[in-house]
Amino acid sequence: MGIRVALNHTTEYHYKNPTTLGPHVIRLKPAAHCRTLIESYTLKITPDTHFINWQQDPFGNYLARLVFQEPEKLLKIEVELIADLAVVNPFDFFVEKYAETYPFSYGKTSEIELRPYLECGEKSQVLTQWINKNRPANDLPIIDWLVAINKSLERDIDYH
Repeated sequence: MGIRVALNHTTEYHYKNPTTLGPHVIRLKPAAHCRTLIESYTLKITPDTHFINWQQDPFGNYLARLVFQEPEKLLKIEVELIADLAVVNPFDFFVEKYAETYPFSYGKTSEIELRPYLECGEKSQVLTQWINKNRPANDLPIIDWLVAINKSLERDIDYH
């Protein structure tokens, strides 16, 4: 057993006059495939006069689709969960032989499946410089590069 944590997240919208609420999609439930054990989960929606349909997107993430019946002056979304944060070994995975060193090429099937993640949209000059600064040398073991790139991200990104 790891550390048990309780999370409570509330979002409220207050309207001066009764307002017609369009359909809402709430993405505030952990996926079934997440490594963290979710001991309890509750989603409360105010007003009570709504329909809720649970769906899953193509990646297995839960979506709560809400449809409201009447104009309302308040929309309140509350999520509560208890999670068991167990220690996870980040290196508990296998690397395919073809991907043990950088650079490598994916097989045709994997390349097709991963295409949306391999395409890069517009890059700023800052991002381009950061990528070039952190580009690994040829024949670098991929695990070493993953550790180095994560250290670089932690060092270079400033969250405020």
